[in-house]
Amino acid sequence: MILEGQFTIQAPQARVWAAIWDIPKLATWVPGCTAAVQVDDETYRAHLEQQVGFLKASFDLLLKVVETDPPRRIRLHGEGEDRRLRSNVKVETEVMLEPIGDATVVRYRHDVSVFGRLGALGFPLIQRKARELEAEFARRASADLAEA
Repeated sequence: MILEGQFTIQAPQARVWAAIWDIPKLATWVPGCTAAVQVDDETYRAHLEQQVGFLKASFDLLLKVVETDPPRRIRLHGEGEDRRLRSNVKVETEVMLEPIGDATVVRYRHDVSVFGRLGALGFPLIQRKARELEAEFARRASADLAEA
């Protein structure tokens, strides 16, 4: 499933780029992210909990930076599983930052695949949950960086 969108943060591109690399800060923007740690310069681990329909999913994710073009673009690959639900998730993410005056437009494209019991819930339900998470992420990021 492809999820694309954009939002504007009232902060300069350099501040937004720096925040992307501040893992504790970035984790606070992600709804349901209960832990995030840097493993090395290109690898991160995160724990994400979400209620999707009648199922509560709990994923341990491994995220790898695939490519960067500072301060404009980052590409990530992520994989995770919820052993209890026997479900897996894979995601290819690209985030692009474009300065517009003192603000930054954040464009994103996620290619998400969900397998197992959670995947059986169907595309419309998963897509609706993903859109809710995207909107909350944008709200949190905007509020956090606009204050700084």
